[in-house]
Order: sequence, then structure tokens, then C-alpha cells
Amino acid sequence: MNMGKLSRVLLRVLAALAVLAAFVALDWYPTVKDLGLLRRQRGDLERKIREYAIMAARFNFPDEAETSLLTQADGELRRALPLVENDDAWMASARAELLKREKGLANLILVFGKAEGFGPGRPGLTAWLRLQGQEIRQSFEAAEPWRRYLWHGVFPMDPAAGERLASRPLGIALEAPLPVLFDFINRVSWGAARLEIVRLRLEPAGESARAWLVCGGSYLVTEPSPWRVKMEHGEGDEELLIDRDSPLLLRKVDPLLAPRVEKKELPAAPPVRGGTAGSPW
Repeated sequence: MNMGKLSRVLLRVLAALAVLAAFVALDWYPTVKDLGLLRRQRGDLERKIREYAIMAARFNFPDEAETSLLTQADGELRRALPLVENDDAWMASARAELLKREKGLANLILVFGKAEGFGPGRPGLTAWLRLQGQEIRQSFEAAEPWRRYLWHGVFPMDPAAGERLASRPLGIALEAPLPVLFDFINRVSWGAARLEIVRLRLEPAGESARAWLVCGGSYLVTEPSPWRVKMEHGEGDEELLIDRDSPLLLRKVDPLLAPRVEKKELPAAPPVRGGTAGSPW
């Protein structure tokens, strides 16, 4: 065999190998890749099914003792809130409790129930509050229960008892030396009025500092109240609300009633040209 014929044979062999390599890269390799992906997905689904089955087998609903403890906890939560006849009674009680607790600052503290109701107080503090009027009004609106109430579902309610959950904003202002002012702010939520700071403004004033706070207080009221907290899921809903961003945790689920996940078979591989169906080789 001369060199010319050998060269032509080698060229034909190389051309055939190139065509075969292109065929493998364009036809067989994507099929094998898809099959591998499907096998991994099937493995993940089978693993999740096994884990869910183990979790469902280990889950136990509360027994009588646990139910009794939960009922006692609900009662303690209800007793933790002040019970008043109407909204004005809660406002007066919260003001009196705050001033009684802060005896050394009672003459310096200004408590108001609405943005325009600053009332008599130290001239400098009252004038500063009037300058802050617009921001204070916005803070009062932000503290209204129909706009902002983070404790939906936390406090269990019994409509038959005639108690209604309400939340009303309360404004507090004070001018004092900075360390004293910080101590007061840290103690605001300690009282029985269950005050929660919604917004705080602090500014220096010479050797002292001025601050106003808008707080929201939760309480139980026996009379109809415009500050009543609307329940998100309707009256009498006793579902436990854990996190608004976790919809799977909002409802009680019976694992025995949950639909079973059926295993999915891998689809048949497409026929491969030049070979048997379902085989990449």
C-alpha cells in the first residue's frame, strides 16, 4: 500500500471519527444528561417522601394534659392584659400608672391621648411638641390597630365573656438630662398598661434632651370600642398564628388526611438513531 492510499484511508477514518464524535455530542450526550437529571430528581423525591413519612409517624396530637396546659397559658395571656370598662378608663389608668411609677419625673412628663391634646406643660416642651405636630399625627395614625397590630392571634378571646381586645395609641413627652431620659424610655413598657413603643423622637436641648414617644397599648374592654382590634380570620377563630410569612404554619394539619405522593416513573427514553430504543450506545 503506497503512501497515497494510506493517506486516503487515514482521512476517511478521521472523518468517520469526527462524524461519530459530533453525533455523540449532539444526540447521545443530551439524552444521557437528561436521564441523569431525572434520576437525581427521583432520588430527591423519594428522600423527601421517606422524611415526611417519618415525621408523620412521629407526630402526636396534644393529649389531655397538654391541652390543659395550653388552656392555662391562654388564661394567663388574658389576665396579662388590663381589663377596663371603656377606652377613656384605660387612658386614665395608663396615665396614672405611668406617673405613679415615675415619681421623680412626674412633674416633667406630659401624657396625651391625641396629637393636638398636649395640654399644659413646660413651655419649651409644649412649643417643641407643636412644631412636631405633623410627625406626631402620622405616628398616631401608624399606631392605630386597623393599620398596625402585630399580635393578631396571640391573645385568645372569648366573645361569650363580653371582653373585646382593643389597642389605643398614647403619646408621652419628657425633657430631662440624657441619662435620665434614656432610663425612662427603657422603663416605658414595664407597667401594667402594656405599652409598646411605635415611634420615638429625641433631640438635644442645651444641657438636657427632649423626647416624645407614641406607644400602643393592648387591653380588654367591656363596652363597644372604636379602638377594637379586628381579628384577621373572623370572630372566634382559635387557630394558632405563628408567622404571617409562613402560610404552612397557619392551619392545623392531620398527617393521616394529607394526600400521599405517588412515585413517578421516568419517561421512556426517545429512540436513538443507529441503536436500540432506550440505550445511548
